[in-house]
Amino acid sequence: MNGCIAYGDCNTEGLKDYHEPVWPQIVAKQLGLSLTNCGHTMSTTRELLQYAEAFPPRNYQLAFIQYGLVDSWLTFRGAPYVLYYPDSPRRKLARKLVKKLKKWARRLHLQDRWGAVEQVPLDEYLGNIERVLRSAPDTLFALVSTPPNLDEPRNPRIERYNEGLRELAIREPNAFFADAYHPLWQQKARSLMADGTHLTETGHRLLADTVISALSTYWPTGPDKKPQSSIPSPQG
Repeated sequence: MNGCIAYGDCNTEGLKDYHEPVWPQIVAKQLGLSLTNCGHTMSTTRELLQYAEAFPPRNYQLAFIQYGLVDSWLTFRGAPYVLYYPDSPRRKLARKLVKKLKKWARRLHLQDRWGAVEQVPLDEYLGNIERVLRSAPDTLFALVSTPPNLDEPRNPRIERYNEGLRELAIREPNAFFADAYHPLWQQKARSLMADGTHLTETGHRLLADTVISALSTYWPTGPDKKPQSSIPSPQG
């Protein structure tokens, strides 16, 4: 089996102009494992299913999953969704059209008229992750909490998704929960960028420390296999 793989959104991938190690890199280095990073900005657990087909977790000793930021985002009922991965020119065009539609919907207050729903409802969110966990029973999964947001009205939904993730980790024998939500919020001035969403270097290191601490309960002596040097990087 290969080293470790990370599935997640922008805080797993890292911003284009952010040049410090992101939290999965920090964890992998600490464990002496090679890393395949499938983080993808703006993605949800719907993209997780696609990535898990392209890069099956059963091929890895350890897998990180961190989604919820976009899944818990409110949109109007019936809003279309276009996958970010795998991408194509047609999908890029479709996302531009959807973006315009949502801008128009905000002007017409369609959330108030038609009702507001999460981008990926909680039941679907948990079901998508559960499906990936059960596809790789011999892989150890770290289910990583979504960080808090400086746009505070978003946080109750983020906490609800995190709580669902915690309960899922209790039910599934090959998973554990790594929760850095409150430590990140306690140090929000240093852990979150001014945009309110993305982690700073301090935030990434704090989150990595949380994952390593939670992992030590399940993997106290670290992996016994040497890191692999030729794991393919995800495309797209």
